Amino acid sequence: MEDLRRLLLRTLNDNQLLILSSVAANDQPLTGLLINLHEETGVPLSTLKLNARILRELNLISYGSVGDRREAEVEPVGNLVLRLIDASDNAKIRLYD
Repeated sequence: MEDLRRLLLRTLNDNQLLILSSVAANDQPLTGLLINLHEETGVPLSTLKLNARILRELNLISYGSVGDRREAEVEPVGNLVLRLIDASDNAKIRLYD
């Protein structure tokens, strides 16, 4: 399990991990969440938007659009990624819900 955790940490960049964990911790539309992250971290909004789009293409998060406003959500694969990244060496991971 530790090898998979290391692989995920090398595959996803810091901004993607920040967005993924923020989506998991907040119930709000993506634009508002990204604006808050920009203000808190100083990461350019365009960089955050690009990384959010990459996470959506990887099916780790979902979010609405201009015509379909809804809260950003972590998809099941994204939840698995978060569990693997947060797991300690001795923790057992349940791979399904």
